[in-house]
Amino acid sequence: MSILKNENYRPANIEFNVATDGSPMPETFGEFETAEDAAKFIGGNLIIVNQGITVSRHMDFKEKTELRTEYNDVLENELPIYEKELSVATQNFTEAKKELAEATEMVSATTVKAKSLAAEVKRGLKEMSLDELFTYRIAYKGRYYFYTYIDKKIVLCRISDIPEFEKGELFNAMAENEHFIDANINPENPAKSIQALADKMKAKITASDNHGNSKTFAPKGKKK
Repeated sequence: MSILKNENYRPANIEFNVATDGSPMPETFGEFETAEDAAKFIGGNLIIVNQGITVSRHMDFKEKTELRTEYNDVLENELPIYEKELSVATQNFTEAKKELAEATEMVSATTVKAKSLAAEVKRGLKEMSLDELFTYRIAYKGRYYFYTYIDKKIVLCRISDIPEFEKGELFNAMAENEHFIDANINPENPAKSIQALADKMKAKITASDNHGNSKTFAPKGKKK
């Protein structure tokens, strides 16, 4: 089965198409062995909303190779057929007006298809649906920062502006998130800051488990 048509296929390493915007929001909140540990960490420190979204990720070598093969096949096998038909129809224009129109349409459609496939390879991005159970939306300084738990990491996967009509409702959440980020994330070394927070949270979880006081975790956020 073609991996491009297989909705369950995913590369060994996921790389999202998202660029940081210069804010202290990190590219990752660190590594966690389980989704539950990730939820405990992010929900215990930030006000979050679980929201499933579709984002773009970079294609891997296998996907690009298969896509190149497909558009090369279109150029080498499909397009020449319709170009030949167009040539014949042009020579017999008077008698084959209808045939000419049909062949022209097919050449145009096939050319667009080939260009579209080539552009898709050059762009190198593919949409990926993320489950709301493992995807978190954080309101911070007028923007939504989306993180997802994947490959044992909480990773930044999209940034978008908060609509004006939503900002009033999110004032308190943004204020609390800004306080946490600005107080705990060092822009000069965000990775070290995140690791320190993760270690602190893991130590609390371990201490709680050792004393038999482990409870079901209830994050600050709420599902949308």
